[in-house]
Amino acid sequence: MTGAALPARPAGAHRRQAPARRSSARRSAARAGGPASKSARSISAKTIRLATSIALCGVAYVVARENVHIRDFEAWLSGHIITLAAGLNAGHTYGTPTVWFPTKHAEIGLVITPECTASLLMVPFIAAAALLVWQRVALIRPIAGLAVAVVSLIMVNQIRLLGIVWFVKAMGFSSGFYWGHTLVGSIVTIVGLASSLAMFAMLAIRRKEKQPRQ
Repeated sequence: MTGAALPARPAGAHRRQAPARRSSARRSAARAGGPASKSARSISAKTIRLATSIALCGVAYVVARENVHIRDFEAWLSGHIITLAAGLNAGHTYGTPTVWFPTKHAEIGLVITPECTASLLMVPFIAAAALLVWQRVALIRPIAGLAVAVVSLIMVNQIRLLGIVWFVKAMGFSSGFYWGHTLVGSIVTIVGLASSLAMFAMLAIRRKEKQPRQ
């Protein structure tokens, strides 16, 4: 009976199959829970988009029908802006969308009507944001674009009201109101609307360009 030394077993031979077992376990777990988790995420995303779109449509309806509070806010804001920019002791009549300012002969009140409020221009942007959210655009982009557009439209209308005050102060009520409201005011509104639309499109619709693969 003879004895012979057996060849040494590699030290890491019994460990080589462990990563394969772990990777196969991960793949089996992914197969078991992958489709279900993806389906759950898809359903929750659709629910969020549907709820957001419906909420935005409701906001558009309220803004179109019940805009007296927005007009009242615009009159309040205009009273402060006219005081700072025109150097007049302007003010706002609480409860009504009216801003007044003094002239040499009398105090003049400007009533912000439903046709002259920024809320009338907000409705198409709100409806567009609701449509984009429903079409699976990243939720943050339409909301951010809508917020920027709303602020821009409000400020454009404030510039328009301030222009009316400047023209009335320089030319009197009849001529000044005609130039400030009808002519220059219309140009300001058109330019401001175009600028708001451009900013909304850049934020809500524009997609990041894909970098070419190297």
